[in-house]
Amino acid sequence: MVRGLNVSLDDLEHQRLSGRFKDLEADRVALGECPLRCPVRVAGEITSLRVVTRGGCPSLEVRIDDGTGSALAVFTGRRDIRGVDPGRGLVVEGVVRRERERLTMVNPSYTLLP
Repeated sequence: MVRGLNVSLDDLEHQRLSGRFKDLEADRVALGECPLRCPVRVAGEITSLRVVTRGGCPSLEVRIDDGTGSALAVFTGRRDIRGVDPGRGLVVEGVVRRERERLTMVNPSYTLLP
């Protein structure tokens, strides 16, 4: 029990997220090990949403975290997507690239998890 008191809240959150998504499909890639410029399938929990302007049109930025890392899924031309809310599980498929020191997927296909 004392050992649990020495763990930071961030470490506890990473452990919780890692456990939540480890039983998904075998072809899922952990965000911390995600290769760049290759099609991948990743799963994570939505940690934040924001609408930004990219190239003159609105884009919904969805940050997901799986306990090993985080990534940004960008949906261009969208201000919201029904069911995409913080705390919800999300599987996204697409090509990952590094943009401003962040892993980013633009217009990935997605599946909402319960």
